[in-house]
Amino acid sequence: MRTLTVYPWHTGKLSHPMRLIVVSDLHDGQYEDIMPMLSGADALLVPGDVANRYQQSFGKGFAFLKEASVLLPTFVGVGNHEIRLRNFSDFRSAIEQTDATFLFNSYTRFGELSIGCWYRPERYGHTDMLPELEAESGCKILLCHRPEDYVHRLKDANVDLVLAGHAHGGQIRIHNQGLYAPGQGIFPKYTHGVVDERMIISAGASNVVAVPRWGNPCEVLQIDLD
Repeated sequence: MRTLTVYPWHTGKLSHPMRLIVVSDLHDGQYEDIMPMLSGADALLVPGDVANRYQQSFGKGFAFLKEASVLLPTFVGVGNHEIRLRNFSDFRSAIEQTDATFLFNSYTRFGELSIGCWYRPERYGHTDMLPELEAESGCKILLCHRPEDYVHRLKDANVDLVLAGHAHGGQIRIHNQGLYAPGQGIFPKYTHGVVDERMIISAGASNVVAVPRWGNPCEVLQIDLD
């Protein structure tokens, strides 16, 4: 089971409050208990790793997005597990056949929100979409799967909220300190919660490795935006 972690987030840029649900790092896991958490939300945001690169699978992740996108607007970014699928093009085609909006170094408007996904654009021959997103009016939300990418490259970005995952909460947490995170190594600094007053890092909705999580429950985020 996952916990639901609630964050109030004030921007002063919305004419009415919005509720966002964030599901990061599902890793092609079971999702049935997540579905009731979507009730009453205005949108679902997925900052990457709905697939499982170790199993080269995305069937359950696809089913989750297909079902969720019928219920509410759904915006899907990419993470390292998607990028490392041998059949990435099949994954992308499958998601684009749902009602979800697929974002890969791109952004879209959703009412008073601009929602984008930034993932190492130079590696994939993409133009950096960040300047165009920054120029948009209203509230700007950026999906950035790896929190270390925000810290090293995006801290000065003109956005209102960054949503990340990838670090799995540090896998094992002792006294609010994670033990290990991919991309950061031992005793990582950026694994969970609010960083720099602009980024929220999800501990992730599933466990994809053999090492059990301890002191670190899987979670879904609820962001009450105003």
